[in-house]
Amino acid sequence: MPAQPKRWSRVAGYTLMAAAGVGAALVPTPSVEKSTGPLVYLWALFLVGGGVLAAYGAVSDRWIGEHLGLPLLWAAFTVYSLVLAAVQSPAGIVASLALGAFALLLFGRWRDVGAVRREATRQARER
Repeated sequence: MPAQPKRWSRVAGYTLMAAAGVGAALVPTPSVEKSTGPLVYLWALFLVGGGVLAAYGAVSDRWIGEHLGLPLLWAAFTVYSLVLAAVQSPAGIVASLALGAFALLLFGRWRDVGAVRREATRQARER
């Protein structure tokens, strides 16, 4: 089933996050690489995997894709936010706040999808 028009923004956003993960793996951000060493590739993988899973969930209208992908995304954005905060430059702090806020929005979306999951499970048991 193709995504409904109201979901296309989520599909596009999640797909862009996956693309950002590919870019982050190919050209790691120096501050993240310096702070986390080889784990920089794990955070990039979180963006790719989380973006692909969440985009699949949005396209297919299946809660499981977003439910599995969103924790990977908000974890990656939280790490990037913390690393930018550690840089302690004014621009780094501003970017850290923006990425931290975005991570919290993704966390909130994950909790909303979790409520859908619980309701779907409840309805399935009643049948």
